Amino acid sequence: MPMRKFQHTVTADDTSARVGSGDLDVLATPRLITWCENAAFQVCKQNIDADHTTVGTMVKIEHVKGSAVGSEITVLCAEPINDGRRLVCHVTVRDSDGEELAKGEFHRAVVDPDRFMSKCQRVL
Repeated sequence: MPMRKFQHTVTADDTSARVGSGDLDVLATPRLITWCENAAFQVCKQNIDADHTTVGTMVKIEHVKGSAVGSEITVLCAEPINDGRRLVCHVTVRDSDGEELAKGEFHRAVVDPDRFMSKCQRVL
């Protein structure tokens, strides 16, 4: 299955200590999830009509290895699987040595932006 690559370098702003998810200067899981979700969004965007967008609905991730500041990270995102209601992207995250840091899946619903936002505004 073809995978798209997205590159990142871990900075001090990406650490658990900085984002508040821990107290170590290693890549924070919330930041890793953001990078993966962005990859899924970018990949899904190429698989829908121009008048639609996607919104995240579910995240499953296993973060199995730490990464220090300065580490080069690659997020690999597969083309989405369309189950009729949502798009599902599988991701693998590797360090510069090719070791797996994380793996998971990201679910995204295809929505009409205007209709979606009008429903959100009614809540306010």
